[in-house]
Amino acid sequence: MEFTKENMRFYIFMRCKLGESAKLIHETLQTVFGDCDCSYQTVCRWVKEFNADIESLSDCPRPGRPKSCVNEQTIASIKKGIDKDSHISVRELSDTNGLS
Repeated sequence: MEFTKENMRFYIFMRCKLGESAKLIHETLQTVFGDCDCSYQTVCRWVKEFNADIESLSDCPRPGRPKSCVNEQTIASIKKGIDKDSHISVRELSDTNGLS
């Protein structure tokens, strides 16, 4: 079974609601999963959020380029623009394709 971020956060959420400390939760994660990707600081952060009645298990949206802008349609459009005018600037390509 794959242990995803959401699974890890749910485990932390449940143990936090049972009143366990961040240190004990992290030690249990390390015992069960060995060298898991979850650091002690991450467990502390999630315990703090769950104690503040934040019960969302997913990440908050972050600023930056959306992953959806790199797709076959965008790539084909960029190639078409370059084929049409090999001296086109990156700014012109981004403007015509709605990219930053």
